[in-house]
Amino acid sequence: MRKEMLLRAALLILPTLILTGWALSLPLLRAEEPLLRVRLAGFDPRDLLRGHYLLARLDIAGLPPGRSGAGDCVCLTPGGADGRPGFTALPACTPDVLSACPYPLADPGRELRIYQSQERALRLEVLLRDAKVRVDVAVRFDGKGGIALEDVQVDGKSLPETE
Repeated sequence: MRKEMLLRAALLILPTLILTGWALSLPLLRAEEPLLRVRLAGFDPRDLLRGHYLLARLDIAGLPPGRSGAGDCVCLTPGGADGRPGFTALPACTPDVLSACPYPLADPGRELRIYQSQERALRLEVLLRDAKVRVDVAVRFDGKGGIALEDVQVDGKSLPETE
């Protein structure tokens, strides 16, 4: 009877420990990914906001607006004259090509949905329409063409949740 209870306890605790270890390892893995701050460009002045999601694109110098296509990949090059990253088209989106680039991005012209609180998203929408204000986001590159967005800033400062 005692062995059976120990076995049940172990079967309950083991998945919890595995899940906890996995969750704790995510920030460590993310910290190793290359980071680049990129300006956001609103792409439809009538509809930048959908609920809690701010709709925008990365402002990349020389990149034509709109979708490039799911099979298109580019390698971003940081810091042009105007602070916008440039890009080099990659011949393919294969792992060996993407691994040779420090900042690979698949489908660079795609629409990004950035989750924000409703109040903060409304303020960011107004700021994105003002050409004199710089709204940028930290972009983490996973090395496979995918990105993660975090820390939206306005003129180099994080926007508080409430004012």
